Amino acid sequence: MKENITNTKREDYDAVIILAAGQGKRMGSTDRHKVCFPIGGRPAIVRAIDDYKKAGLKRFIVVVGQMAGQVMETVSAEHPEVTFVFQSEARGTGHAAAIGCGSLAAAGFKGNVLITMGDKVVDPAVITELRESFEREGAALTMVTLPFKPGSSAGRVVLEGERGVLGIVEKKDLDRAEQSGRSVRLGSRSLSVDEIDTLSARANGSVYLFRFPVLWDALNILSPDNEQGELYLTDTVGILRDSGRPVSLLDVADRERVMAYNTPAELIAIEEVLARREAGARVQSLSLPRVSPEQLKPASEWREVLAEDTGPLRDFLTEIYGTDAELIGEQRAGILAVVGAFIERYGPDRPMVLCRAPGRINLMGRHIEHRGGDINVVAISRETFVAAAPREDDVVELHSLAADFPERSFRITDLLRNTSWEDWIDFIDSSTVRQVLTDAPGDWSHYARAPLLRLQHECSRQRLFGMDCVVSGNIPMGAGLSSSSSLVVAFAEIAITFNGLAVETGDFIDLCGEGEWFVGSRGGNGDHAAIRAGRIGAISRIGSFPFSLKQQVPLPENLRVVIADSGVEARKSAGARDAFNHRIAAYRIGQKLLQKTWPAAAGAEHLRDLCPHRLMVHPSDLYRALKDLPELPDRVVIRDLFARDEQPFLDRIFATHAEIAPYDLRGVVLYGLAECLRAERFSELLEAGDLDAIGRMMAISHDGDRVAGRRSPVAGARLAGGGEPAIFSTSNDSLDQFARDEVDLAQLPGSYACSTPEIDELVDRARLIDGVVGAQLSGAGLGGCVMILVERNAIPQLIEYLEAHYYTPRRTTSRIYTCQPVEGAGLLKAPVGTAEKLKG
Repeated sequence: MKENITNTKREDYDAVIILAAGQGKRMGSTDRHKVCFPIGGRPAIVRAIDDYKKAGLKRFIVVVGQMAGQVMETVSAEHPEVTFVFQSEARGTGHAAAIGCGSLAAAGFKGNVLITMGDKVVDPAVITELRESFEREGAALTMVTLPFKPGSSAGRVVLEGERGVLGIVEKKDLDRAEQSGRSVRLGSRSLSVDEIDTLSARANGSVYLFRFPVLWDALNILSPDNEQGELYLTDTVGILRDSGRPVSLLDVADRERVMAYNTPAELIAIEEVLARREAGARVQSLSLPRVSPEQLKPASEWREVLAEDTGPLRDFLTEIYGTDAELIGEQRAGILAVVGAFIERYGPDRPMVLCRAPGRINLMGRHIEHRGGDINVVAISRETFVAAAPREDDVVELHSLAADFPERSFRITDLLRNTSWEDWIDFIDSSTVRQVLTDAPGDWSHYARAPLLRLQHECSRQRLFGMDCVVSGNIPMGAGLSSSSSLVVAFAEIAITFNGLAVETGDFIDLCGEGEWFVGSRGGNGDHAAIRAGRIGAISRIGSFPFSLKQQVPLPENLRVVIADSGVEARKSAGARDAFNHRIAAYRIGQKLLQKTWPAAAGAEHLRDLCPHRLMVHPSDLYRALKDLPELPDRVVIRDLFARDEQPFLDRIFATHAEIAPYDLRGVVLYGLAECLRAERFSELLEAGDLDAIGRMMAISHDGDRVAGRRSPVAGARLAGGGEPAIFSTSNDSLDQFARDEVDLAQLPGSYACSTPEIDELVDRARLIDGVVGAQLSGAGLGGCVMILVERNAIPQLIEYLEAHYYTPRRTTSRIYTCQPVEGAGLLKAPVGTAEKLKG
């Protein structure tokens, strides 16, 4: 209940009044209203409402006067819910505000009201800061101020030491007072120009947040006692101050965060600021869609292209899948199936694109990409296929060939209308988004919607177009092969193409990773990096923060990756999300505490930065530092370790998951740092052909996730082969022993514990087979698959053994897949030879 009240207060309790009655004669136009001039291709007032909505405001009143019809038509075309009130006589900003407030008073409104002008260009973050400051200060009015520049046309906010705001003097009144020698009225006081010049001043930003009842009272006692004979909204400041009402300021140092214009030159200057700002954005908008004729073709032409086993088509598919004819045949059949389903639903003449996005496996570097660690990944020959046609609205229609994936439809902007989205994290943590996930937990459409929302958030000035889609694929669901991230990448690829966006590879991967946070988990972008940046026949070592493709090493010709499905589905909803986010919380809390207690760690940005070789310290120093972390603390103990002003940091972390267990800070942090080191060494060992070392490394890595059987504190034991190695411990005695023995960090498994008993058994059984290099958990864990690196000639024996000793005793069908590294995700292009044949 408290959460709903808070949400109502921030999103429904505030109203916005935009004053747009004056024409703005200095713009030099007789047929266009000032607020209808475009800024970056979007009318200024429409753009302003866009920004206020991003800050969570939803109730709008626009006061119109001159050219009222044009203003109303312009606003209603994009924001049809806006209310308009008419100022028939131009009697000043106070009079216009009173007319707007009159409609609220008639409705019994008792909330807060933000008043501003239609020619303002305000950073949405300023509105958010204004609202937060207003509530924090408990003010009757909080107003935005800017650095004062002599000669500016903005009103002067006059301050008097500890007494605070005296009032606001309009520039015209100050100029005339200086010419006539008369004093200027500020509330109940009259001051000479010389007296005003001795007082501190700020420039009026003309953005005000009032408590409505006190504003309504002040508006009703305004007087036109000024040089212009008008009712000034700014006079309410002095009225409130004289009545003892608290008035506070939100001082914005950067004038480019709150801008306005009165002349064409000032409008051009604003556009230059915005162009400079958007030039540094991760998503650039191009003038035209990026789709080529080879990509966007009638569905019937795609069917003909794919149906004929022509030389150009074989060559094209070989560039993606390699020379395995059986694999090429399987994938071509899958793509043809999705094209056929598209034709059945939308007809043969509808132009469409085809996108493929492979699954992935990570051979080394599990659970660390979101902590800055490297990953060693391959895009695998199990894929998602999407046939998509562009639409002219923002509706997305989803149809799947899988019977258990029901049809879905949504508008991209639906959720953005209902909550604040100025900040992506605030948006995905909002009650609106949580309700969507609660109503349809784990629904497949969330993974299509996630990248579209992230892209729309990033390029908020452009409304994204939707699409009609048919989806298919052969990635086993819930197997830990990133079927969900494959959907995210595919829909991001298509949206970027249909909407004419330009996104660098690193930014694309980051946005996909951040987008998938929408479903509730807080993982990294390693899956998306593998899916997008994979290369045929190669293992890619990829770094994060920033994204970098560090190394690509060919997988030896005699090796294959075999995926064995445990039969335990890896889900990303409910309890599984709690478990994933619980481990990430242990990472974040452990790192924060080490930065407080270990001087060497003080400046570390990511967990990877605490690796001894990065800090230029000995591993023994790390082991001793880990002793300062509490053993298995609960939330109460953790909170006691942080100061009062650090509690919001914990609030945000704990909000991501239920308290399912104590936090193994030592075990998780040690696992993460050791895995970072293993991931850095893996590709070098592969390039050197040291398969024995790779096998030992995979064994240690899996032991860090193990939940069943025995695990070794130091590497080397093949646990399935017997023996009695000790249970891994991070007690003070164990850490002291590691320090005395100067144990190599990469030889310690740590304790992340995201395997299952079934996966542990599969790993141990696979390691018994000659020719198996190594085996370990694949993916985030809590179910899914085991990845097995194996010599090609040993695959039949491996499959036979696992069927006999794992699947048959469970009376389940074996789910074992041999995979090859394929090319990363992208849109298909019709090969030149086939395209020319069709045209002929």
